[in-house]
Amino acid sequence: MEKFSSFITEQKEESYKLIVFNNSTEKRRDVGDTSNSEFNLLINSAKKVGVEIYNVDYVGLFISENNGKLSLNSFEFDKNGEAILPKENGEKKYQKPIEIDPKNTLIFSRGLGTYGYTANRRYVDYIRLLEDRGFKTIPSIKTWDMCSSKYYCDKLFMENGLRSPKTLPITYSDDTERVIKDGELKFPLILKASSGSQTGVGVIMAESFRSLHPTVQMLSFLNEHIDLLLQEYIKIDYDIRVLVVNGEVLASMKRNVMDGDIRTNASLGAKTESIELTEIEKEASLKVAKLVDGDLVGVDLLPAKDREKEQPYILEVNGTPGLGGIEEVTKDKSVTQEILKIYMNRENWS
Repeated sequence: MEKFSSFITEQKEESYKLIVFNNSTEKRRDVGDTSNSEFNLLINSAKKVGVEIYNVDYVGLFISENNGKLSLNSFEFDKNGEAILPKENGEKKYQKPIEIDPKNTLIFSRGLGTYGYTANRRYVDYIRLLEDRGFKTIPSIKTWDMCSSKYYCDKLFMENGLRSPKTLPITYSDDTERVIKDGELKFPLILKASSGSQTGVGVIMAESFRSLHPTVQMLSFLNEHIDLLLQEYIKIDYDIRVLVVNGEVLASMKRNVMDGDIRTNASLGAKTESIELTEIEKEASLKVAKLVDGDLVGVDLLPAKDREKEQPYILEVNGTPGLGGIEEVTKDKSVTQEILKIYMNRENWS
């Protein structure tokens, strides 16, 4: 970490304008880490490091251009940081247009959702258009797209020499028995959506075929386009979230399995604490981030029995990782401030 800190200080630092895209619809669905507390964390961190920050909601957003200059037009926000949506009479309140320039504006795209779950194509197109105009976006559409598919990432990891729990797709509602047989899977199994929800919502343990099959049928009936996965269950007491930023491990935390549950999501109340990574775990995390071309990603690991000698299992990679949980357990520094400082060096925008 000393090498990483000295690298930051050696580079020329230059402030910038940070645009944080959020999604009011997702807040109301409790999907994704788009909470007001997280934005407040970014606001406070931006003030301390001298970064100009703006909150923009996808809902009601439009991009205008005047004399070659782009501006973002978004609904106003109330004192709690919630976008003020149109009233029943059609009245709308827009905040002052935010002029943006790719030379000094960084885009944090939170709340995009995931394919097959909450993604809105128009929101994705906004980010894609900004990228086409030369803006640095985190995550990039490429990274977001790759991280949105757990099945694709699982195959990508395994093809590149990383360990991952055996994961197979269910291609239609009555395909469950074949998948279990062909994949040589044994109960209990994990059933999850391929695109995921980023909060652990939609992760189910199936103890037997008797419970699994009707669950798959019901989910397929409710959403005929849903992509479901069956995954090998590996019993653990905790997993590890690793935050990788600009090709370096910035922080890591241990997430304990919740009582009476199989999930470890901090957003759902799992207890977290700081943890020191082994060299093998660091190398695996950096490799994952590189494979998805991620500037800022959260890599979730299942620790091996012998952490010093064995490869961890890669559970998944999150292209828009929450910062609140890992900020709380990292006592010696502010992770969020460190992230904002990293991007003061324009070389890290390339």
